[in-house]
Amino acid sequence: MNEMKFKYVVFDFDGVVCDSTKECMVTAWNAWERWNKRSGFRSRIEDFSKTEIESFIPLRPYVRGAEEYFILMHVINSSDLNIGNQQEYDDLRLVLHDKLDTFKEVFFSERDRLRRKDMDSWIKLHHVYNDVILVMRDLHKQGRLIMATFKDYKSVRMILKKNGVDISPKDIMDESQISSKLDALNYVVSKKKIKKEDLCFIDDNVTHLIEPNNNNYKVFLSGWGNTMTEHKKIANDNNISILNKILLNTF
Repeated sequence: MNEMKFKYVVFDFDGVVCDSTKECMVTAWNAWERWNKRSGFRSRIEDFSKTEIESFIPLRPYVRGAEEYFILMHVINSSDLNIGNQQEYDDLRLVLHDKLDTFKEVFFSERDRLRRKDMDSWIKLHHVYNDVILVMRDLHKQGRLIMATFKDYKSVRMILKKNGVDISPKDIMDESQISSKLDALNYVVSKKKIKKEDLCFIDDNVTHLIEPNNNNYKVFLSGWGNTMTEHKKIANDNNISILNKILLNTF
């Protein structure tokens, strides 16, 4: 197992470190309300009906960045739209692409408003995977932990610090700094002056892994949380390993 040791382990955040479905649902709802010039804002998952929750949860793993919550809210609020697979999701993204960047700004504004209103309640909307956090604490102590995520830096830092991982800002690459996960990994290799094989990258969305995998990075699809069966099949088709949490201890 020792042969799996890497100089750096790069983690995505949402879906790998924690399940942020509740927080994303609340924030996306409020952003949608703001977008449509309404004021039916919510702050708790209890404010949602069972139907609303069951409509949101299956679509959440498709999202690659904050702007794409526009797609989810558009589908959920349309009576004649359904997403059945990754291709249908990507096709709809192309149709709605001109709305996404503007919605992203609204989404982050609403997230910030929730944080300022009640930070502790906002943090509790995130369910961290404790066994992953334990590994991250060890990696952090060893100076081997890096984050590459399309979540915003402030959220990542706050949640990790609350869970005993006080990671340096220089080791977090967020949505304001990177345009793709390949971009992030290339930056790490250049900044740390290492080889590609000196790091590995873990993400819960296989579409983030295909390009790095094709560029000879060692990547893993997280096998826990809400990782979709469809994404696991795509990973297998592309020779991308699906990671069991137990193996994190060998990294």
